[in-house]
Parts: sequence; C-alpha cells; structure tokens
Amino acid sequence: MASIISSTTLTTTTKAQWHFVLHGGCSEICADADRQRETIENLQAVAESVTRALNQGATAKEAVVLAVAGLEDCPTFNAGHGAALNENGIHQLEAGLVDGASKTYGAVGLLETTKNPIRLANELLEHGPHTIMVGTAADDMAKKLGLETVPNSYFSTAFRKGLWERSKGNKIAGQREEGQEKWMGVWETLQSSEQASMLMTVSGAGDEILKHSVAAAVARYHADGYTLRDAARQALLPVSQAGASCAVLAIDANGESIVESNARHFPVAWGSSSSPSPKSVIHPTTIPVLQTHEIYHDDQLVIGHSRYPSTRGHTLAAFKTDVKSLFALTLDEFLRAMNTLRTINSALRKFYHVERCALITEGKDVLSIWPLHGLGRDWKPIMSGVKEYHKTFPGYVSSHDGPMMASEQLDDICSKIRSVSGLSEPLNYRFDGPDDDKNLFARIIRGELPQYRVWEDEEHVAFLTPFANADGFTVLVPRVHLSSDILSLEEQSYTKLMAAAHGMAGMLMKAFDTQQCGMIFEGFEIDYAHVKLIPIHSPADAPLDAVASFHETYQGYVSSLQGPICQNCPELVRTSQALRRNIRPPESVTPPRSWSNPDRHLLTVLQDPWYKRLFTIQDTLFHTSTDFFHKSHGYQYCLVPSTTDAVSSPMGLGSDSLPVSVSLLGQPTYLADSMQFALEYFLRIRDPVPGVYYVSTSFRGEDHDARHVNQFHHVECELRGSFAQGIKIAEGYILNLVARLLRDYEAIIQASTADGTGRLDHLTSLHDYAKSHGGGFPQITFDDALSLPTMQDGKDAITWRPVSESDLSKGRTLTPLGEKRLLEHFGGGPVWLTEMDHLSVPFYQAYTDPGHTKARCADLLLGKGEVLGLGERHVSAGEVWDALDLHRVPDKEKYRWYAGIRESKPLQTVGWGMGIERFLAWVFRHDDIRDMLIVPRLKGMSFAP
Repeated sequence: MASIISSTTLTTTTKAQWHFVLHGGCSEICADADRQRETIENLQAVAESVTRALNQGATAKEAVVLAVAGLEDCPTFNAGHGAALNENGIHQLEAGLVDGASKTYGAVGLLETTKNPIRLANELLEHGPHTIMVGTAADDMAKKLGLETVPNSYFSTAFRKGLWERSKGNKIAGQREEGQEKWMGVWETLQSSEQASMLMTVSGAGDEILKHSVAAAVARYHADGYTLRDAARQALLPVSQAGASCAVLAIDANGESIVESNARHFPVAWGSSSSPSPKSVIHPTTIPVLQTHEIYHDDQLVIGHSRYPSTRGHTLAAFKTDVKSLFALTLDEFLRAMNTLRTINSALRKFYHVERCALITEGKDVLSIWPLHGLGRDWKPIMSGVKEYHKTFPGYVSSHDGPMMASEQLDDICSKIRSVSGLSEPLNYRFDGPDDDKNLFARIIRGELPQYRVWEDEEHVAFLTPFANADGFTVLVPRVHLSSDILSLEEQSYTKLMAAAHGMAGMLMKAFDTQQCGMIFEGFEIDYAHVKLIPIHSPADAPLDAVASFHETYQGYVSSLQGPICQNCPELVRTSQALRRNIRPPESVTPPRSWSNPDRHLLTVLQDPWYKRLFTIQDTLFHTSTDFFHKSHGYQYCLVPSTTDAVSSPMGLGSDSLPVSVSLLGQPTYLADSMQFALEYFLRIRDPVPGVYYVSTSFRGEDHDARHVNQFHHVECELRGSFAQGIKIAEGYILNLVARLLRDYEAIIQASTADGTGRLDHLTSLHDYAKSHGGGFPQITFDDALSLPTMQDGKDAITWRPVSESDLSKGRTLTPLGEKRLLEHFGGGPVWLTEMDHLSVPFYQAYTDPGHTKARCADLLLGKGEVLGLGERHVSAGEVWDALDLHRVPDKEKYRWYAGIRESKPLQTVGWGMGIERFLAWVFRHDDIRDMLIVPRLKGMSFAP
C-alpha cells in the first residue's frame, strides 16, 4: 500500500504554496540495512519528482497521480511492481483517488494486468463512466483507454515471493504481506480519503481500518477539539487493541505534517514550497506501548510490555508528552519519572522471579527495563566479550565495551568535559568507606589508580572509561560503596544518584553539543553502583533500524534495540493484565470536608492527598481548555476584570443569582457573576476572530450549599455563529476534556471517587453515549420535559416551580428533583434542556418565537444537575431594550452600552459557561462542590490565604 496527500493554495501574489506527504506503507517487518536504504532512496526519488512537478505548476491531483505511479513502478513498495501476492500467489492490485475540493473519487480494485492502477482510477475520476470498477472489467477498461498493461508476473519480486512463501506457514501479527483472493484494500483508501479536505491518509490492516472507520474517527475527534496528532492517536486505539498495524499521515492547517503509527516501520516523505528539497525517512512507531500491553500509567508515563521484546518481560516506559531529551526535563520531572521506574522494577522482579532488572535509554522519550533472567542470588561478573566502537550514533546504545582508547584521545575528551563541569585540581579523593576496599571504583575514588575524572561533588564522582564504545562514555558512581543493583537502592541514595546523573548528562550534552545522552543501569562487570552515560553523537543521516536477538537469559550486555515481534500476542495481553493487577494502584482518598472548619483548612490542604490530586486535575483542566479553544479552534484569550457595573444576571425576572455589591475606592459596583458581557464586547474588537474565552472567577451572593458557593470558577466562551454551533463546541469541549482526564489520570480519579465505588462508567462511556445520539448529547425542550410521566408532580415531589409564586405566566423552572428525574429518564447521561420560558432565564438570551415567550438557550444537565449554561444572544439593540423591559430589569441605563455595541457591530453570537467545581464534582462522583475548592470563599466564613 502506498499513498500521497497533497494540497496547493494560491496566495494574493498568485504564487502557489503547496505541501505534500507521501508514504510507502506501514510494516511490522524490519528489513535489512540495504533494503532500508533502498526504501529511503526510492521514496526520496519519488518525492523529488513531485517537488519538481509542483514547482512547475502541477495541480495537487497531477502530483498525486505522478507520485503513486512512481511508487507503483518501484519494486521496493507494496504497490504495482513489488506488490504483495494473494493467498493463491496472484497479484491483485488496487488504487483510489479523491478530489477533496469536489468530493469526487475514482477507485479500482482486483486488477491483474493494468501496470499503473492509479492512472485508471484517475481516468474514472475525470471521465467516468463509473466511480468504482473491479476485476476483469477494470482491466478491460484500462486496455480500452490505452493504458499500459503487463502480464501478472511483472508485479512479482523475489522479496515479495519470499514473503508469500514464508507467510503460508507463519502469519505475521498485524501486517498483511499477502492478501486473500478478491480482497480489496482500496476501500481502506477511499475511507481514508473521504476526509481529503483534512489532507489525511491511513495505511495498514485494511479490515480493521474499515471496521473502526479510522479516518472518520480522526475527523470527528479533530472537530471535537483534539489536536490533529491527538485525534489520530485516539482513532488508532481500537485498531491497536485488535493487534493490527495502522498508521495515519496528515497535514494540518499550517502545513505541518503529523505521523501517528503503531507499526514498527512507516516510510514517509514530505515537502513544501518553503523547503528547498523534500525529506524521506523510515518513521518508527509513535505508540511504543499499546493500550492492551499497559501495566501502569499516570499523567507522566505509560508503561507496558514491548511487543518487540529482547527478553521475557521487556518493558517500555514512554512519556505522554513530547519529550525530545530525557535530560532536558526539569530535575523534579526527571526524578519523578525515575522514582516511578523504581516502583515498576520492584513489580517486575517479583512477577518474573528475577534478582534484578536493567534500565536502558537513548535519552529520548522511551526507557527500557529488562528483567535479567538466569542469575543466581550471589553476584558474579558476567561480560559478553563483544567489543564495539561508534564515532556517531548507530541507532542504539549498548553496554558492550569498546577497544581501549589511546591516552591522547582520552585526555582531549576529558579536557572538553572539564571545560563545562568546571572540575580542576586538586581533586577530592575522599572515599566514604574502609581504606582496604579493593573494589576498582573505590580505588579510583581514592586516587590510587590512573583515571580521567571529569566531575565530582561531595557525594559522587564521574570519570571516563578507557573502554568506551562512544566518545565521552562516562561512569558515575557514589563515594560510598553501594550495590550495583541501582533500581533497588534505598530511596535516598537512589534519588541522590539520579540527581547527579541528571546534572552529569546535561554537562555531557553541552560539552559535545548533542541533544540526547544515553543512560544504562546494569552492574555485572563491577559490583558497585554505577550509571553509564553515553553522549548521542548524531550522524548526518538518520541511523537505520535493526532487530536485536531474543534471549531467554542475560547475555552479559543490554541494548536499546528491540527484538523481533512477539509471536504470541494474546499471551502478551494476558501477561500484561496479570502484571497490571500486581502493581499497587493509587491510595484511595476522599474529601476531608475541611472547608467546614476554616481554622483547620489551611494546613489540611498542604497535607491531605485529596487536595494534591484536586490541584493536579485543576491544572490539567485549565491547560486542556486553553489548548481546545486556542490551538484547536483559534479562539483568543480575554483578560477580564473581576468587577462590573452591569451584572449579567441583574435583579429582575429570570435572574439566576444574587449580585454581590461592593465599594471600590468609594464607587459602588459589583463583583462579576460572569464576564459574559465582556466576552461579547471582546468578540467585536477584531475581525475575523471566531471566538473568545477565559477561565476565571465569578461571584454570587446566596447562602452556600452543596450546589452553590460564593466564589466559583468559570470556563466561558463566546463565538460567532448559531445556537447549534455553540452546542457543538460545548459538546466537543466536554468530550475532549473527559478524554484527557481519562488518558492522564484514570487511576487517580478511580481512587478518588467520593462515593467510594471507584466507578468511572460515567466518564468511560461518555464518547459512546454521544456516538449513540448522533455524535452529541440528547436534547429535550422544557415543555416536552414537563410532559414526561416521570416529571409529573406528586404530593411530596415537586419537579418544577414558577418564577413568581403569584403569577404563573412569568415562567417556570425545574427544581433539583426535576433535573434529577430528567437525567434518570436519559439513563443518567448528559442531556440538554432547551427552549426554557424566557422569563425564567436572564434577559440577554435570544427569542425563539415572535411572542417572545421562549428563549434560545440550553442547560447541560450532568451528574446532579446543571453544569453548563448556553444561549444565543440578541442581535439588535432593539431586542435588548425589549428584553430589559420584559424582564423588568431595574437600572436599565446601566445596559445602554450593551445595546450600543449592537448598533455599532451587530453580530449573531452564542456563548456558554461551565462551572468548574460542578464539573469536577461530576468527575469525582461527588455531591458537594465545596470540596472542589482549594481556597474557598464562603459567606459567613473566613479562609486564608
């Protein structure tokens, strides 16, 4: 399978701006070095031909046809000459082409003699008479159109023939290198390219791609506010869970290409009008740990078994964020990760019944842990005897010794590192142990042996090994003789050694001007705690991949190379599940309700784990919100004041809060119940801003209770558009936020549910719930809600109340019981309550009817009741004045400016606000939002700070 996606745009200067990405199909096979070079060279040649064509004015479609035809003519790729054989040893080819602008396509499949299927697909797209043709009829059409035809044997290569012969008795998990007769992968192409307006293509196991509608899922997640990368990763999850290989290649709105792949290899090329030449690489997997292989995850790391193990229990720890360099992390972040790995080491040792584990990393975003099998309880030196030396990074780090370096070379390297570390004579030869300790490292620390010391502090020493396999290979040791099993050291010694390693690695990267530094804990040459640090000297070209041998027992070395693909994936899943149960989950905590005792609350927050977790979740909510609004939707942030002379819920019919009046420097004003009005104002400042938002505090004057507090926090936005568009953005925000919390904090939330059940089905089922309702949450009008049998009042069950007890015509509103019953009617899932009586809501909501009786607004009921309120605004100044009169708002003149901005710039806008505390109470299955405040402000109570 091979594909290209391309776009061209004409600017006002008529110069074409273009971007393209090209791939040669994902694979679980790690080819030998020669074939990898051949793949890159051939992909580069095709990419350069596309670049030339686009520079000469070719259209995007012409570039696509040129590129795919080039791939079809190349024996390296699974397309055309070089295509896979089906189970009967026959080549049956396919191709599809989609025009994103016109949404038209042409597709062909099961071809056996057409040399370039893409050219036939192009003919169908341009001239018809059909959009899809298959089999003999399609081959006959190619002949009729004068396209080149060849015998079926033309498509065969020795490589594909060999794969076919081997596959008859040995199916490779997750990768189709041979096909079933009359099976058409072109549907995968069309399903991918349905989203051509997003510039995306999908490669891999076609059945799974179709089954899970991967491309459509990417588009859906992206529309819900995920970044394109996160949307692709989310869409790949069900395919990964099925054990199938799949990759997504896309171009975002800025022309940046993204690759998300769970396959071992994915050859890709990309180019643009702003780059002098295209770039081609074999992209490694971007999902090192599949969800089905996870044994632990938190907000920083996902840890699980490698599907390419070098030994039994080979485990990978991958950072969730984009970590380019392990040692560029802050010290706190680094120590946190290393302490997590120390805990995982303990679980792995017990589960696999081994004496110790080794750690290996190339200093990027993935670390490997190897259980070392076959060792006895007593330490004995074990060495591989293999020697290697690499001037530049070969694509892996290993603990193999190198040949002995010349003293002159060691002197030069030592001087280079000392120029950064600042180490100078006299050296500190203090050893914190007995003078008769004959261990090699003890003697080096005491200065009894020649050495190339590069750094020291009061507790550690670092020196070059003369048997380095790379320039700058440094050994870091403590001044006290500790066990060489670093991952099992007691916590204080381990933490100090890790802090020293973090600092030393940073010095090595600076000395050699490198971006990464490898690190190894192993300890079977010398029984003394020592960290091996290996600067990564990047070569001019990306190193090629290789496959490590799988070993049942420890062979005297470790390497960052991964092994062959696991041959028993179901067993690996079962093993991962069993190990996951053995890893200690986060401690269960419940809210301490310390807000009820202000004198105790201040210190409780600093000590109780509930507030530590709440603080973390609040931080994630804020940053996820800004990513959603700004990065995904282009909204601008507003710095809003906390006071206003015109509250958005003034005292009048429909007011839903009590204003908080204050005197500011002698001037009477109000603490803002919401700065929605300010958002409406900001939205009019600059065209064409699609929306504005803020995350800030709001105030209300009622007595506090389980659903109301006097100072709370709002996520609010205002956007150009209709009521329906506002609903879509709000639903996307909720779905995106829940997905992020589950991704990073599922275990923490599960251990912190206030009802003690640990149930997360309200979160984990939310996406499927929305999908079952057409991609959003169900809606019901206020009048239809009241007509439901479950909403009928009983003697002691009041589901609604009038706004004015003396005049039922002034509107109705649901009681908390009414909200509860409505949620129960919808199975407890979220529901939009729409078209409320206009006099039951604030004046600023738009009308739905000429009689001005209903409001175009909605409340999202979630958990215990309303969490998010949304409404379309009046467009004209006249509608504002009419609504102020209708709602009998006093001091109407305070809102003259609000009407005036509509005279200056009338816009149709819609906005919504979500109460953060109410949302978090729903997340934690809690019924009192006062426990969601770290620094409360409650009526009649005083809290520090």
